Amino acid sequence: MFSSLILFAFIFVEVKAQAAISPKNIVKTKNSEEFVYTFQASNVDRRHPLEYSFSNPIKTNWQLTIQNNLSYYNSNDSKTVIRLKEPPPSEKFIELVMFSENTKKFWAAVNTNESGYIKVYERDSDGWSRESPIFVSHANNQGLTITNGKRIIIDKLSINDFTIGSISIYGKDSANDSNTTYSGEISFSLIFGNPSDSPLYYLPLIMLVGIGGTLVILLIVKKRDKVSD
Repeated sequence: MFSSLILFAFIFVEVKAQAAISPKNIVKTKNSEEFVYTFQASNVDRRHPLEYSFSNPIKTNWQLTIQNNLSYYNSNDSKTVIRLKEPPPSEKFIELVMFSENTKKFWAAVNTNESGYIKVYERDSDGWSRESPIFVSHANNQGLTITNGKRIIIDKLSINDFTIGSISIYGKDSANDSNTTYSGEISFSLIFGNPSDSPLYYLPLIMLVGIGGTLVILLIVKKRDKVSD
């Protein structure tokens, strides 16, 4: 009886603590939705993730921008796990994992009913950047595309359509683990619907092309300078 009361009290405290971590700066329009979580979101555990549910599932044509401005504790295990999830009963999700500044390790994975959990990209260092956002997009006949802010890491991967029902976030593998973050925010901005209805839909691609073009120009100029010397 006493142990049951302790368990109930622990669950009550856990649920109450999570209820206090609510998204802020929520903005909704016809073709977009954005919200922000403070650093506490990465300090919940895998069994009790925070979950932002969309009022209506978002089908096929969508693009998500994630800006990670979290400050992590000095541990190789400190991380933030983000899952884009289809509505139940589907077990399909897209997972992004960003580790602390110690390594900037990053991986992307896909879980489907047919194939199970598969990592489709992994980099042990310098895998993501605080200066540049991560982009995740899915479109008709285009599949899944992911960029890490510097380059495209997943290009037009076929996952047989993907409808976003919610986005979950956590950082600890178990409730007894140390906290992973101590300050900062992580923001999410989703654009969806017919791309022609929102010029912003193409902005990340334009930015990547612009960055790539700038790098090419700089390399050419540098080579010319060396030749002239």
